[in-house]
Amino acid sequence: MADGLNAATKYVATHRPESLEWGPFEGLGPDIIEGIRRIKSQDGPHLILWGSSTLTSTLLEHGLADEVLLAVYPILLGTGKCFFAEQTPARTFELVSTRAFPSGIIFSTYKVAGPLKTG
Repeated sequence: MADGLNAATKYVATHRPESLEWGPFEGLGPDIIEGIRRIKSQDGPHLILWGSSTLTSTLLEHGLADEVLLAVYPILLGTGKCFFAEQTPARTFELVSTRAFPSGIIFSTYKVAGPLKTG
């Protein structure tokens, strides 16, 4: 798995492209939304966003996220960062799969189903 991740192109949203060292990599440029649209329009493997609550909210807001994987760890720290930013529009998700591990960690994959339907 590590060899595949090391060999994969990493697309990076950053204000400091000189800090990119884990190649191969490509900066998304100053317009992140257009950069993501450009990459998604090309043939290639699935894109994975890892660990950015700010960028996750932006991609959901612009309809650029297809799935969300939530990892639940059985610990309570009492503080932390919200997964979705306050401005993230309401969305519905459809459960694709759930996998529980003996450690208590649960991975749930959801397909983005669209805006929240009310009424």
